[in-house]
Amino acid sequence: MAIPRIVVDGYNLIHAMPELARFVAIDLERARDGLVTKLAVYRARRNVRVTVVFDGRGAGALQTRPPGGVEVVFSRAPQNADAKIKNLVSLAKNPRSWTVVTSDNSIVRFARDYGANTIPSAEFAEKLGPGVPRLGPSRPVQQDAPLSRAEVAEWEELFRKGRQNRGG
Repeated sequence: MAIPRIVVDGYNLIHAMPELARFVAIDLERARDGLVTKLAVYRARRNVRVTVVFDGRGAGALQTRPPGGVEVVFSRAPQNADAKIKNLVSLAKNPRSWTVVTSDNSIVRFARDYGANTIPSAEFAEKLGPGVPRLGPSRPVQQDAPLSRAEVAEWEELFRKGRQNRGG
């Protein structure tokens, strides 16, 4: 019998988890790491394979198994995560043993057409539990220092020249 497999629409699930969604704009890597950590804890309690798929446009293809045994997959341009998930499902030997975690209706319909189970991201997020996992020392968010008056004047001059060169 095949080991059940859970395939997660990564950013879709992150956005269903307020404790991780808040990091998206300031530290996307931390949001991803937090999700993978939560998935690793979930996986450790069950006999399942877990694959999380993220959009990776411009980042090339990356497939890793960090500690915790969660497979992390980044889509390769021009394919996005939705297409990558559909491709994984369509190539599965036994999609009936798969569960796809997403709230994207096109992925849900596709997965069900292949016999895979689906679960909405918000519902699966509840199974993972609340709280931000400890990720070790957090990288400080780098904030730009305010511009000096001289720097502001220099930028204003550059913009003024650019406008003049465009005839504006």
